[in-house]
Amino acid sequence: MTDAGWLTSTHVAVVAGKGGVGSSTVAAAYALAAARQGADVLFVAVDGRPGMGTLLGGRPLDHSDRILQRVDGGGQVRGRTIPADQAFGDYLDLRGVGGLLRRAASAASLPMIAAATPGLQHLLVLGKIKELERERAADLIVVDAPPAGHAAPFLRSATGLSDVVQSGPIRDQAEEVNAMLTDAARCRAMIVTLPEVTPVTEGLELAREVGGELGIDLLPLVVNSCWPDRAGLERSPTVAARAQGVKLSAASKRALDSSAAFGRARLDQQRTQIARLSSVDPVDVITLSRLITTDLGRAELSQLADELVDR
Repeated sequence: MTDAGWLTSTHVAVVAGKGGVGSSTVAAAYALAAARQGADVLFVAVDGRPGMGTLLGGRPLDHSDRILQRVDGGGQVRGRTIPADQAFGDYLDLRGVGGLLRRAASAASLPMIAAATPGLQHLLVLGKIKELERERAADLIVVDAPPAGHAAPFLRSATGLSDVVQSGPIRDQAEEVNAMLTDAARCRAMIVTLPEVTPVTEGLELAREVGGELGIDLLPLVVNSCWPDRAGLERSPTVAARAQGVKLSAASKRALDSSAAFGRARLDQQRTQIARLSSVDPVDVITLSRLITTDLGRAELSQLADELVDR
């Protein structure tokens, strides 16, 4: 099915997944796919992974907003990071603290304040994203969220601080961020996983926390690195060889039988794990191909972007 409308169905798309599932690559493919639909896309790497800028066709990412590539269809991908100290400085600007005082406060105060206020650094970064969304700095902001166990705390920071801070600017910021996160027109989340038992279990937990407890609307779930279906694996190597007029030696037969059994088991596991994701109703599931390469480049990213659209 080809339906690209979901790509730009919101202003901010937070892409998250446990470590090792390829969520950063999927986030980059998402940004590219949306740009091909004509959108002006801002790719934000929360953890400051500079190499994503190169993968998207430009220079390594830093805190500056710069164009990474323009694509056919009129869209473009821009990219940047949002360091917590810069977000803190921007926050002080919004509070009316300027010039040298702002820079001194930003440099000296953030580590101390953050240590005393768990979740504050996450909130500051989300607050900056909220300001970019409010200003309509791009048609779509794709946020490459922190990996591993940090994605949920990142998204939970606004709710957590609202619960413990009763009044003042931090509570105001938390409430404004939470209002963005829970408005589907402004923000939705994409969960990325692999077609394996543990990643799917963790992906389901993250999807239920984000979509349930936190109230953030979900984009399609993405199962990355899927093996292609091979109908021929259901035939024994001996039968397949006979159909081609080929006679197998005993050693070749044993090797091919073992390989075919492995392939069948792998595909059976993959189908079972993808079926488990159907429990997250009514969210769609998109599968992306397993790419046989040791050096992911622009061609591979382009393929993944195509697959996100043609699903």
